[in-house]
This record gives sequence, C-alpha cells and structure tokens, in this order.
Amino acid sequence: MIIDSHLHLPVDYPDFASKREALLYELKKNGVDRGIVIADSELESVIGSVRDCAELFEGSEVISVIAGISPNFGFETQLDYCRELLESRKIVGLKVYTGHEDFYCTDLCLAPIYDLAAEYDVPVLFHSGWDNSHYAVPELLKKLADSRPENVFVYCHCFYPKLKECFEVLSDCGNVYFDTSSVADDESLIPQIKPALEEAMHHMPTRFVFGSDFGSCSQKVHLKLAESLDITVEERELFMHKNAERVYKL
Repeated sequence: MIIDSHLHLPVDYPDFASKREALLYELKKNGVDRGIVIADSELESVIGSVRDCAELFEGSEVISVIAGISPNFGFETQLDYCRELLESRKIVGLKVYTGHEDFYCTDLCLAPIYDLAAEYDVPVLFHSGWDNSHYAVPELLKKLADSRPENVFVYCHCFYPKLKECFEVLSDCGNVYFDTSSVADDESLIPQIKPALEEAMHHMPTRFVFGSDFGSCSQKVHLKLAESLDITVEERELFMHKNAERVYKL
C-alpha cells in the first residue's frame, strides 16, 4: 500500500479535467494506491483553488484534498468555506504557504486557521525550506507546536535541504509530522538526505509521511528514494501509508 500525501495538479494541461486525469494516470503508472492533492491558497490558480480541487475530486475514493488558505485572499470567506468543507468531510487538512507568501508560521494572523484545524482535528501543513525559508524555520515551528499542543502540524519538505537540522530541532515535538515531498529533487544531495532520513525514521518512525510534490517534482524519483532507504519493514509500512492514514484519517 502506497499513499502519496503531497500532490498538486500538474500545470501543463489545458483544463482541470485533463489535469485530474493526468494526475490519476501518474498514480496508476507508479503503483500508488491513494493520494492527497493540496490546493493553492489563491482564489484562482493553475494548480487549483480550494473550490476547484474540492469539486474536482468530490466523491473520489482515490484522492483526498487539503485546502490551501491565506490571510491575504478573502480570508473570512475562505475560513467559512473551509469550515463548510470540514463539516462535510470534503477536505482532510489545511495548508499555509509560509515562504511563498509573506508571513511567519507564528504570526497571530494565522491563529484562526489553527483554531479551525484544532476544532475539526485536522492537521495544518507548512511549506518549509528552499527559498525564503526563514518564514518557517524549525525553531519557529517548535515554538508554535509547543504553544499549541491541541494542533497537529505537518512540516512539508523537512526544511530541505537541511533535513538533519530539522529533525534535531523538532524531535521532541510530538505533534509535528514530517512530509518528505521534494527531498529527492536534487540527485547530488541524496548522499546527505538519505542517511538523515534513515536515522530520523529509526528514531521517530510514527512521524513520517511519504510525499512526492508531484506537479513540481517526480513521483517516480521520490518512490525510488523511499525504496532505497535502509529501514525496517514496520518503519516502511508506517512511512508509506499507515502514518498518513492516521494523520489524515483516511
């Protein structure tokens, strides 16, 4: 069983119907059983707004949806819509694009998102690493996680490429999970990425979910990295599907 917990609609297709079919084909081609599509926080987007993605995959037994949300785009209206989707179980989490957008994970303007997620017991995801990484550095996320034990947080990309630093800082934060999407993006960095993942998975086996960031990155390459990890059978099952099933209540 494989669940890819970090997917986006691909951009190189003319409409959302064809994007949907391309994504489902990619899962089938790579032997992935289920996936989670993350919507953009913008109200109009080539990777789909919350409304686009929720409607596109409504009733799907293969794809679940996470809502992107931002204080910068019709915030109150989006909060109300996400509440409606959570109430009807049409989304399984919320994501804020720290770094892509100009706010820190600890900013007070995000409190309504965290409150909503805690109310419906769903995780909040963060973009981390890459460019503009200061908006959600591990030390800030630790501060947030410690201050909000009622929330579950998912740290996408594991502060790529500084995975070791990420795991060291956040190891004691039991309400923080790690989404490995995009960590196989640069083949030259695999020699430092792989041992950091293996060590952390041995230490925190229940806190990792597999993701590829398909739409931006190669799902096949991320599956290859996952398959190459020197971890136990039990750790692999947790990583490839069981943790995602628990965190996202699939």
